[in-house]
Formats: sequence, structure tokens, C-alpha cells
Amino acid sequence: MTDLLFSGCTIQSRLPFIEAAFKFIIKKLNIDIEGLPRATCCMEPVGLRSMSNKAWLSVNQRMHSSSNGKNIITLCEGCNLSLSESGELINSDSEVSGTLQFLFKNLDRIKEKIKAIEGKKVAMFPGCHCEYVCSEKGSSAIDMMESVLKAIGSEPLPVKRDLCCGGGVTTIDPELDSKILNEAIDSFKATGADFVVTSCPFCFLRFDMAAKYKTYHLAEIVAMAMGFEDTTKYHLSK
Repeated sequence: MTDLLFSGCTIQSRLPFIEAAFKFIIKKLNIDIEGLPRATCCMEPVGLRSMSNKAWLSVNQRMHSSSNGKNIITLCEGCNLSLSESGELINSDSEVSGTLQFLFKNLDRIKEKIKAIEGKKVAMFPGCHCEYVCSEKGSSAIDMMESVLKAIGSEPLPVKRDLCCGGGVTTIDPELDSKILNEAIDSFKATGADFVVTSCPFCFLRFDMAAKYKTYHLAEIVAMAMGFEDTTKYHLSK
């Protein structure tokens, strides 16, 4: 059965090169993935879901119903959480997984397509949404990310746990937002890593744009190890 791809509004509007990297991966793996019909915002972005839980569930229910029981792959871990939780509430037949889960599931096939060994020290930061949804499904985001990064020749380095990018309080408390963001960046620097890798596009924006710290989305670094173009030119951090 063909899986369905849900890119999410953040990637579609601001980070299309991440979607391009992911599509490069699935093409190399000869995996056929279609777009999710009736795809719209999952309402997980800060403030939207909390404003109307009824509207959130209604929007997600429409997307689940249009999937016709096919599995949904999300490029955004916030979308992964939103669609996973709503799927449980409405007893959807669709299995939802994020980028990290998808790459880990297909790791053996990815290893066969590796063309370039990364050979860099990498700070691991799946992101709050990713860690939570993976934990709820009985797996460890950190362990999966470590396996994926090792497979492409990187040296994955753990950072201080229970960190956040701070994006949730950006417009509410800028001072707290800055404090949370700087704590995360300091933790990355403390590992001696060459850069940080995240599977969350929102975290990517925070680290790359707000902090100007060298950052890669997991789909990018895996795709580049498989022969995809260097995506650094699309980053604000260098």
C-alpha cells in the first residue's frame, strides 16, 4: 500500500529544501509516496490547537478520513504528534510516523545507498514533539537518531536532556525565550560538535535563524550522505 506524505505548513512555506531532500531519499529507496489528500495545517503550531480543541480534532479528522487507511509520513514532528494523537482519538486506521521514525525503519536500505561518509561530530536534538511522540509509541527518539547518524558515518553526541528550542514562548516572554534558546546552544557547543541535527523544522528555524548556529535537518544530512546536493546554501547559519 502506498504511503502518504504530509509535509506540513512550516516546511512548505519556509523550508522546501527539506522536503526536496526527503523526496530524494525515497526516490533512491524506490519507495512510492503520494501527497496526503485534503492536507492543511495540523493546528499544532503554538496557540492554534489550544484555542479550539474541537477545531483541531475536526481538521485532523478530515485528513485522516481522506487517507483511506494508508500510512501517513510527516516531515514535521509537530504534525506527527498532532496526527498521531488525533488518530488515536478517532480510532483511525492510518499509522502515522515522523521523519526520524521513517528513516530508522528503512535504515538497512539507506545503508546500501550511502555514497559519502559524513565523518562529523553531531549534537543530537530530536526536539520536544519528536521525543514525546516516540516515547508514547514505545521508542526512543535519541536512540533512533543515534542509529541513523552512525549509519551515515557521523559521531552522534548526546546533549543535556529536557531542553527546548524556546519557540513556544517567543511572543509571550522574549526574555525567557532567549534564555531557553541560549541554554540549548550552549549545550551543543559543550559537546564539541561540528553542528546540531534535529528532526523538527521548528527547532531548525530557531537554531539556524534565531541563533545562527550551524544546523541540519535529519532529512538533509541523510540525503547528502546518499548523494544529494549540499543544502548549506539555503541556511542562514554557516
